Amino acid sequence: MKGWDSTGKLQERMKMTDDGTKVTIRMGPEEIQMMEDFMADHDIGNRSDFIRDAIKGYIASMKAGTPGKAEGGIFVRLSDVQMDTLSALVQTGVTVSEEEFIRKCLLDKIVTKDLETEAIENAFRAAQMRAALK
Repeated sequence: MKGWDSTGKLQERMKMTDDGTKVTIRMGPEEIQMMEDFMADHDIGNRSDFIRDAIKGYIASMKAGTPGKAEGGIFVRLSDVQMDTLSALVQTGVTVSEEEFIRKCLLDKIVTKDLETEAIENAFRAAQMRAALK
């Protein structure tokens, strides 16, 4: 629907329907392919659902101060199955929170058992030296 604004410029107005407001966007072929691939991998029914969810996720991450990859954090989208699994781990008391469990899994991969043992031994030696100097 087109109309004129107060400055005399032609403006396109959004038409409200019972189903919501229709919004048209332009996307390049790479963006379309990325979206289609993601939708297929995550069993998302249609483009409208995908775009609505993407908008909600973007707004939520901006409100939380974690847009995509932000200072002090990273945003990772998980599937429903992965989220349900993490929620079950919290409910059964295996972990305090979903975030804490993911952090622990990452640390287990980064800090191997050998590195952990070495760090503990070094910390103990340093504590012994400080105690001897007192």
